[in-house]
Amino acid sequence: MAQDASGLVPVFFSLPEEDWRTKPLADAIRAALSHTPGFNLMSSAAPGTLVISVPEGVGDAGPKERTRYSFMVRFSRDGVKIGDSMQSCKASELSVCAGQIVADAQSAALMH
Repeated sequence: MAQDASGLVPVFFSLPEEDWRTKPLADAIRAALSHTPGFNLMSSAAPGTLVISVPEGVGDAGPKERTRYSFMVRFSRDGVKIGDSMQSCKASELSVCAGQIVADAQSAALMH
């Protein structure tokens, strides 16, 4: 597990084309990552950083209050893919989705 000088795993989350539809989702994921013991959420990726990206973007369906997001999360470090995780969550349950991504990120941090 790559750690920075503080002993924490540097983590960077990237969502392409973040807009009004996806900002609440991105904010929930960033908040969950920033409150995860052992992680240091970074504002950019540096060597050794666990990068969590959404390379294919986020699909959404349904009216605003019942929107369902579907997307693939990719975990990588130094340009090397560690794994992918398919996600699907309701707009009303973003913390559940973010929690699953954090759990997957913790597993990915132990690899490579």
